[in-house]
Amino acid sequence: MASLPPPTWAELYYDDTWNTVTGLRQTSPVTVTRGLTSESSSEAEPTTCTCDLGNRDNRYSPRNPMSPLYGKIGRNTPFRMGYDVGSPWARIQQGSDINYASLFVNPTPALDVTGDFDLRVEISSDRWSGKQTVAQRAVESTNSRDWTLQLLDGRLSFMWFPTGTWESRIYHQSTVPLQAYTGQRLALRVTLDVDNGAGGHTVRFYTGRTVDDEEWQPLGDPLTGAGTTSLYTGNAYMELGAGFEYDWDPGTSAVYPLKGRAYALQLRAGIGGTPQVDMKTSQAEPGGSTFVDATGVTWHRGGVAILTNRHIRMTGEVPAWPPTRDLSGNDNIVSIAPTGITRRMNAGNKPQDSALKRYIKTRGPIECWPLTDGVDAKTARSLLGGRDMVPANEPGDTAPTWGGGTLADWVEPVLTFKSGKYGSLIGYTPRLTSVGSQMHADVFLTGAALDGFTHVRLWDTGAGTNTSPQNAIFLILGGDTNQATLISHSEMTDSSSESHIGNFFDIGIFDEQPHHVRLTVDLNTPFVRLYVDGVVKASGGLSINLRPLSRIEVAWGVSSYDRAAGYVTYWGEDGPSAAELYSALMGFQGEAAGARIERLATESGYTVSVGGESTLQQPMGIQEQARLLELLNEANQTDFGYLLDARDRAEVIQRGGSTLWNQPPALVLDYSAGVIGAPFKPVDDDKLTENDVSVKRAYGSVAAQHVLDEGELSVQDPPNGVGRYDNEYTYSLATDRQADHVASMRLHLGTYNGVRYTRITLNLANPRVFAMIDDILRIDVGDKIRLTNLPADHGPDAVDVLVHGYEEEAGPDAWTINFNCRPGEPWTTGVANGADSRADTGGSELAAAIDADDTTLSVTVTSERAWTTDPADFPFDLRVAGEVMTATGISGTTSPQTITVVRSVNGVSKDHQAGSDVRLATPNYAAF
Repeated sequence: MASLPPPTWAELYYDDTWNTVTGLRQTSPVTVTRGLTSESSSEAEPTTCTCDLGNRDNRYSPRNPMSPLYGKIGRNTPFRMGYDVGSPWARIQQGSDINYASLFVNPTPALDVTGDFDLRVEISSDRWSGKQTVAQRAVESTNSRDWTLQLLDGRLSFMWFPTGTWESRIYHQSTVPLQAYTGQRLALRVTLDVDNGAGGHTVRFYTGRTVDDEEWQPLGDPLTGAGTTSLYTGNAYMELGAGFEYDWDPGTSAVYPLKGRAYALQLRAGIGGTPQVDMKTSQAEPGGSTFVDATGVTWHRGGVAILTNRHIRMTGEVPAWPPTRDLSGNDNIVSIAPTGITRRMNAGNKPQDSALKRYIKTRGPIECWPLTDGVDAKTARSLLGGRDMVPANEPGDTAPTWGGGTLADWVEPVLTFKSGKYGSLIGYTPRLTSVGSQMHADVFLTGAALDGFTHVRLWDTGAGTNTSPQNAIFLILGGDTNQATLISHSEMTDSSSESHIGNFFDIGIFDEQPHHVRLTVDLNTPFVRLYVDGVVKASGGLSINLRPLSRIEVAWGVSSYDRAAGYVTYWGEDGPSAAELYSALMGFQGEAAGARIERLATESGYTVSVGGESTLQQPMGIQEQARLLELLNEANQTDFGYLLDARDRAEVIQRGGSTLWNQPPALVLDYSAGVIGAPFKPVDDDKLTENDVSVKRAYGSVAAQHVLDEGELSVQDPPNGVGRYDNEYTYSLATDRQADHVASMRLHLGTYNGVRYTRITLNLANPRVFAMIDDILRIDVGDKIRLTNLPADHGPDAVDVLVHGYEEEAGPDAWTINFNCRPGEPWTTGVANGADSRADTGGSELAAAIDADDTTLSVTVTSERAWTTDPADFPFDLRVAGEVMTATGISGTTSPQTITVVRSVNGVSKDHQAGSDVRLATPNYAAF
């Protein structure tokens, strides 16, 4: 039962731990705003919270030296708040320590499964990568091993022991990694078919929302092994979330306990069979040690695990501590407004460095001269604070033109070798005794130079004596011959020698495109390789032994064309590959949206995690120079996902667009039960309408256009359509073909023909609403809510909406949550071989009128194929002028066909005229 004010708490992080805020005022409301503020928004604002802290003792005054928190709190002190309410969940591990913690069941016959096996768990993890034990039944000390479900480097792994011994182990691992953001709550499932009917066994992995899901999403492909199998049934107990007496992966490496939360476990004998164990932590009491599940099995809390109903609703930072006093001077409060870390990401207006510069900086080169110095520069400054690269000032040399060259539009301006000029630059590197087994030198170039040359010379740390020659590698790039020449060189006391390694043709860098040139020297062999744009173009053995470098020289002589150069870089053996550097030069074109988001954040010192399979993320176009949050949002918008502050930690999460399709509802709200609060004002207007959409790829050649030519929301003038609503967009995309997909998707979203439920209000002080508190507090941005039993004037069908964002208020007079929503139906797509996925006809209509009680329809197919007559395809639902009917059979293979139906499935019962449209009740869309 809800009470006002709700049990709200807040904490501040100082002294390396979270500390309770003792002065959180319950007489004024605490508010949280998260996600997108309206259905037309495309970017989430930083999460915000407002609350008042009692400050009569001035403890929350950072500048008060008498405060017990003096020097401990200030600008951007970490903050979090939430509620102690609802059912408990199990905290398995937290913090950096690794301790024994689990929920466990002592040996009992309910755990004994020898045949087909079906295990389902519901957890969240603080680190989906790495190695973790999810659940298991195994005790090594008594040689009683049954099975273990583990996360191994992001992939689900199931291992079982047919005879209980280590040597009998059989294991399979999911073919694709589990892609979830940190703290995301998921249901995981593994099934074992011990005899697949083909002389083998089959393991399948799945993901879902809850252990009770009826439809699960496969995680990769089925895995088949030779021979039938069985499971051992010994005397081991079963654990969820640890590995107290067994913690090995199939290769005998240690596996840590799960670090995260546990919510449920089901163990079934037979795939899809009746649960033998059916545990949900909602069956326990907060703070309890034991509880009984739905099948009568007793569960125990082990180790440092706890059962708690503490829910974090907001995590952020306090940017300011403004004091406020009442006029009497008897009260003193601090009204704070903590925000998520995306606020700090968006501070200032300085664009990010180019993708190339950012990548080089974060990979730790030995030395780098970007050559991006301004037009008044005389020397090139080191990126790492080392010695400048300087002109050699040889006779006939001309200084380069600083700041006037272009490698690419998305890379900082570099220097130019002007036509008709000669010159060289020398950069002295840090003198190291070892760089490992390899060293690499890079230079980035563009420009034709069809009748000129560019030299790159690498000099080692030799003394130049007979006993310690100074050795070098010379690279000569000849534009007139489109070739590269490699030479080894030695300087001694009174002489020098050279060895011609070879001439290599068709180098392909003498044009106006950006190129990456790398020399890699294997020091142990010795051997040299020339990479151009990430690919080996030349190689050869060396007659000299090179030491680490002492200097790098770049020289040029250009007759007819200007040439640009930049980012002369020196690496040891741990440097990135040539292919990675070329990808950075090209702005990581083709990089998956989620991967770009994670890389950009990591380069800037932030933590971001991504939900959604990497193979389903949209490939990105060229990364430009922009502010960090702009780049993150650009990638997210290309992926049609959600990027926002994490709710329970100071991180950022991205929910990929692929996770929005075909979701089960997170919450079902029955309007007739009085659970939807005021205001409840659906909208049926043209605010989101787009029926003529053009999408251009940034740096692309043409725009893709998609137009809805027919139908109620088409570009035709009323009453045949709504008129033209045209919009044009530019997206960061890897290919022009993607622009076609994005335009199609935007047209699809912009021509949803239905009422929009933009705001759903829930009063948590209402007992009927509070009864759903566990489901309500789980809902996050991107989840689906289903509205049922709506008023007759809203239409007869249930309506799905996606949560775009929300605002909640908890105070002495109200406890509400307002969900900002957008239509959910467009995010339902067909699934190959899915039970509810069917192709509609191109068009069909009633051939004759019917009365309200007729159970056969004569239907004319007006376009494409006829309706199915295969008995295996029935039943399915049709919609005729607002009435939903269930088709139980169809006769006739040519038009008109006769369809036998059950009438008034959705409560609508009426007569229908000839020519009424006949369609599938639930349309299916093709996901892009």
